[in-house]
Amino acid sequence: MTTLKTMILSIGAVALLGAGGLSAQTKAVADIPFAFTVQNTTLPAGQYTMSATSTSHDLMVIRNDETKQAILVIAPSSESGYRSARDKNVVRFHQIGERYFLSEVKTDAVCGQVSPSKLERELTSGGSGQVAAVIVPALSVR
Repeated sequence: MTTLKTMILSIGAVALLGAGGLSAQTKAVADIPFAFTVQNTTLPAGQYTMSATSTSHDLMVIRNDETKQAILVIAPSSESGYRSARDKNVVRFHQIGERYFLSEVKTDAVCGQVSPSKLERELTSGGSGQVAAVIVPALSVR
């Protein structure tokens, strides 16, 4: 079942990435100084571009600008909106030990929360892994 879901998301990502040049998209760019996990994929440190792929903004493409590796993520936008100006234009991660997990993107261009991966849930369910929030600044671009 997981393999089928991964295949469907991969095919959808290829289709969406191929059509990306057809419309002007607003993007967010962030320099992530550490490797991180999103869903079940670990991505290396580097500069990333995040863009919404649908009008509902529930799908987000995260692309490493150097390696061109990309992942399509289901990331529903937060209903609560911005709590303050300092909560804007950031990419949030959960740090558990030496591992980082993408948690949320909040910019003018892209806004969404990423569900915890299976590994993240396993690490936090035992109670032994303390979770810290790590915030990386992001820049919205057109």
